[in-house]
Amino acid sequence: MHWKRLSFALPLIALAGCGQVSEILDAAPVAAGLVARTTCTAMFVQGRPESDIRPYELGPVLDERLGYVDILVDRRKGEVAGGLWRLPFMTAGHTPGLGCAVGRPGDGPGQPVKIAPDPRPWPMGDAAAAGAPVPDAAALDAAIADAFKPVPAERAELDPVTRSIVVIHNGQLIRSVHARGFTAMTPQYSASMAKTVSAALVGILAGQGRISPSDAGLLPEWTARPGDRRATIAVDHLLNMESGLGFNEDYGAGGDPARMLYAENSASLFAAGKPQRKVPGTHFYYSSGDTNILMRVARLKSGLSRAQWNRFPNDALFTPLGLRTAVFEQDAEGDFIGSTFVFMGAHDWARFGLMLADGGRMQGRQVVPADWVARMSTPTALSEGRYSTQTWFRGGVPGQKGRTLELAGFGGQFVTIVPETRTVIVRLGFNPDRDAWDHGAFLARVFPALGVTAPSANRPE
Repeated sequence: MHWKRLSFALPLIALAGCGQVSEILDAAPVAAGLVARTTCTAMFVQGRPESDIRPYELGPVLDERLGYVDILVDRRKGEVAGGLWRLPFMTAGHTPGLGCAVGRPGDGPGQPVKIAPDPRPWPMGDAAAAGAPVPDAAALDAAIADAFKPVPAERAELDPVTRSIVVIHNGQLIRSVHARGFTAMTPQYSASMAKTVSAALVGILAGQGRISPSDAGLLPEWTARPGDRRATIAVDHLLNMESGLGFNEDYGAGGDPARMLYAENSASLFAAGKPQRKVPGTHFYYSSGDTNILMRVARLKSGLSRAQWNRFPNDALFTPLGLRTAVFEQDAEGDFIGSTFVFMGAHDWARFGLMLADGGRMQGRQVVPADWVARMSTPTALSEGRYSTQTWFRGGVPGQKGRTLELAGFGGQFVTIVPETRTVIVRLGFNPDRDAWDHGAFLARVFPALGVTAPSANRPE
């Protein structure tokens, strides 16, 4: 299926990017695709009504003009269309276990994920540790309470819209707090936190001998013509955001992420079609396109059938970690959109973080190879200590194991990990205004309350 392109456009609409930026595109299909995909997942995966989606992911907190895009729901087909004047432009379909994708037909009525908490003790269950020691419990509880505190009406645009906060310390679940309408089991949006999940999956494939960081000549689109410089891009370059491709991650009209996510059948091939701007391995540039190319390469290298690949995240990572709420969405071509679209409950995000803190292990089982997690935990020189293998750092030093790792995503999604104290802090919410949620300030209150020494410096935003 190919998208019907429209010759007219909406006014400039600020659209959610998949990194830490807002994209501004003058394109009705992109806006309609954003509305269709976002609503499809919210309704059929999260179980949220349209009335809860409109004020936030599709409302004035993002851009008030998205309110002009109609939402057309076909529950029988499991499809949601976005359009104008009740005319559908772009449609997203739901597939059980794989969530929603633009350009893919629905597979019947969507059934939201409804999973009851497991009464077993953490981490295989969801029961908090009784009486777990906290050096300053009052300060911790005050910081969490303030994170959910309503803002004055005159500053409503700075409401952080906090939905969940989970705190793990010494490997124990000590706090789990959620806004009305959300629970620890509600699958929540990853934005760019998905990138670190993607890296873990690639690491599992590497441990199986199916893929190597040194592999080059990765796509037939890059090797078909002699002299195509893209053939020199290696898996290592994609992992570390060093491909040198001319993908425009941000900021003004015509930015690439929104089109890639909401108006293309293949996110990876859209990104792979970008020209080579710099020699691979010589320049760090945060690119969601690199991640989506990586996931297509991973599929091609895996040797798995389409059905096996569809199950791979669950079979290789989610089930071994006990992540019961995880949904990893694809594009219409069947490639996982590793830059952006993993949905998991807050407890499952915390379990994933604890696995990284424990060197890839969960309950005595090595799920992600230890040497791969060591790689993920060691910042690169080109990123000036900020990044490695689809993972951020706070206070990182190139070539040295990071004290504080971080998954970070647009709208205020964070999983902050301190391996030495087995501390994991999950914060999920949605407000694209970066002034609405100051994660560094939150950590500055939480770390002392837990007795954790904060890193000496935070990564530049």
